[in-house]
Amino acid sequence: MSTLNGLAATLSQNVAQVQKDIVSVQTELSSGKKTLNAAEVGIVTRLSAQVSGYKNIATNVKSGLDLLSVTSTALSSITTILSQMKDIATQAANAGLTTSDRTALNATFGQLAGQVGSLMKGASVNNTNLICTTAFMADGTVSTGNQVLQTGLTSANTTTLVSAALDTTSVMNLTGDISTQATAAAYIDTLTSALNTVSTRQSVVGAEQTGLKEQATAALSMATNLQGTVDTISNIDETALQAKLQQLNNQQSIDYYLISQMNTAASAMLTIFR
Repeated sequence: MSTLNGLAATLSQNVAQVQKDIVSVQTELSSGKKTLNAAEVGIVTRLSAQVSGYKNIATNVKSGLDLLSVTSTALSSITTILSQMKDIATQAANAGLTTSDRTALNATFGQLAGQVGSLMKGASVNNTNLICTTAFMADGTVSTGNQVLQTGLTSANTTTLVSAALDTTSVMNLTGDISTQATAAAYIDTLTSALNTVSTRQSVVGAEQTGLKEQATAALSMATNLQGTVDTISNIDETALQAKLQQLNNQQSIDYYLISQMNTAASAMLTIFR
């Protein structure tokens, strides 16, 4: 009887453990996640925080790219208008024009100048403008100047978007006119200088866009790679777990059968001693 009792105790322990394992496997299959130990939980927590950080970086960089895109588009439009203004100033510098001709050219010139000013002030995203100087945006409703983006996991990892910093002197004197041959001739040089200034700013913006796109790609790549590691640690292998569950169910059936046989044998032995 002592032998049977020992086997019964062992089988009971096995049955309890198998049942516990079945519940654990079923829980993992239901959640799609492994049951992790403390060390694994720590690793997943740390890596998940880094994934979130790199995704935030990509979002920040996208905001910077949106701002630079608006800046680039505005600078391109300003270049086109400045070229038109230079052409008009060149026409107005001719000696053979009549007063009415100069008046008409000057009116068109003034309208184009106003468009440049509107483009400069309107090139804003979320109340941020990378074209105008603070003095040009005198009402203070839009932030101007260099903007700092968080492009790394620490406070030291930042990228500064350099402002084009255009104003009425670096682009043109918006209050001037070309109503005389002399003022028109003077404006040719002013507009040539303005075009050179804008061209330089366009090159800076283009370089910044290229750099930010590379940073965005790198941040998303890091987030993807780290997420892959997290998934490897956390996510279940459903096929393997289904096979394990089947094995446990089979083991449970065998254990129950053995227990029933032992109960039968124990009953028979008790009958002998009655």
